Amino acid sequence: MPQIINTNISSLNAQRNLNKSQGSLQTSLQRLSSGLRINGAKDDAAGLAISNRFTTQIRGLNVAVRNANDGISFAQTTESALDEITTSLQRIRDLAVQSANDTNSAADRQSLQEEVDQLVSEIDRIAKTTTFNGNNVADGSLSSLSFQIGANAGETVAVDGVDARASALGSQPGAVQSTSAEITAGTDIAVGAGNTIQIGANGTAVELTTAENGGVITAPTAANLQDTTSNDYGSGVAKLLAERINSLREEGVEGTEGVYATAVNNFNYTDVTGATAANGYVGAGSLANGDLEINGVDIGPVDVQEKDADGSLVNAINAKTSTTGVVASVDENGYLQLDAVDGRDMVIVTANDAEDLLFDGGDTADATDITALANAGDGFKGGQVIVSAQDTITVAGALAGGAADEQNVQAVGTIANADITTVEASNITMESVDSALAQIDSFRAGLGAIQNRFESTIRNLSAVSESLAAANSRIRDADFAAETANLSKNQVLQQAGISVLAQANALPQQALSLLG
Repeated sequence: MPQIINTNISSLNAQRNLNKSQGSLQTSLQRLSSGLRINGAKDDAAGLAISNRFTTQIRGLNVAVRNANDGISFAQTTESALDEITTSLQRIRDLAVQSANDTNSAADRQSLQEEVDQLVSEIDRIAKTTTFNGNNVADGSLSSLSFQIGANAGETVAVDGVDARASALGSQPGAVQSTSAEITAGTDIAVGAGNTIQIGANGTAVELTTAENGGVITAPTAANLQDTTSNDYGSGVAKLLAERINSLREEGVEGTEGVYATAVNNFNYTDVTGATAANGYVGAGSLANGDLEINGVDIGPVDVQEKDADGSLVNAINAKTSTTGVVASVDENGYLQLDAVDGRDMVIVTANDAEDLLFDGGDTADATDITALANAGDGFKGGQVIVSAQDTITVAGALAGGAADEQNVQAVGTIANADITTVEASNITMESVDSALAQIDSFRAGLGAIQNRFESTIRNLSAVSESLAAANSRIRDADFAAETANLSKNQVLQQAGISVLAQANALPQQALSLLG
């Protein structure tokens, strides 16, 4: 082996191995000091990307858990207000029961009424001042609150607000009822749960608007509802009116909070006029083309058995439901009934002997044109609007082209006007309080259900977060046992490398002996 001094190969080799062991030693020290196997992209680029996604998901889930806890707090805050309102309602009912006793004088009842008035005011105060992070939760102003309960967009739960104001609690149909042949401009319709407004006129123009907290609904042009359909086949006023009432609420028009309308129309032909068609009984015979039209749609031809025993008539009518909007049935007594579930008006036109066949059990005596409740036109049947609310609605605008079928106006008993100064009023107040307590119980049931849902959500989020954290740990965290072993190995290699490098650097000096 030649002796050279310009290039110390042994020294270079020792330096390379020393640098290598020193880098490994630094890596072990970094992993042990940070606890992470991946401290940068150079350690594991793919693993770092996966770990970062896991970390993002875990952080989002942990925030979602806090959001769900906020949802529980919201529900608990609302329920605490409803609990106190329940106590006040129960006290009002106690006072109403006491006042209903005839041993009380007028002065006694007035004293009891004063306490009722204070309790009503307190119910309103609680409803209007209960807030959660600045949101009023019990006065009806909050339609819903959305809670983000997931780590990704769109993973939300909506919690409905409640309306626990005295004016929104205890709506009950009262004992007062009146009938009117026509709804004219300025007519007030007091509406409560289950009350109805019957509308049945062609070419009707109806205008609606509202005033705050049960005030009269008057008519700005922005709330105009103008019928434009043909007089031949009914105006569809009931359906349009229901849609307009609901749209006012959805548009946030002041005073329509809590007002909901649905349209329905039913026609039982026991109402058919004429001596020979009074019973509306389905007889046996045949209907040819053009003998029976409903809303302009021909129902025939069809063979009909007495009482429609085989269902042929009902099936023929119902086969055209998608066009007419009318569903037929025959009761056990053989009477035909037609229902328009969306509230549209119905026009029934008969020809030849169809009146006798369908509405008089086959009697061949002359029958008058089918009419009902004094509506205009052959067989015109107006729709019915069922309105649920606690406020007063005025239908403004005369009904052009015909009169209303019937207007049922019933007194509304809400907690806001609770009266126990008479026995009759006390009894109505008891019913109103029972209704109000049922409303509150329904609100609280919903709040309890959403609390249970949020608790389930929290458990699920926590479990998912735990699983993701475990997966992330397996990717990114350092194995201390392995890294400690690597540290010891690299420390030994470092010390050995330094020693060997010193010896390698001394090797060229051996050439001096050749010069001596």
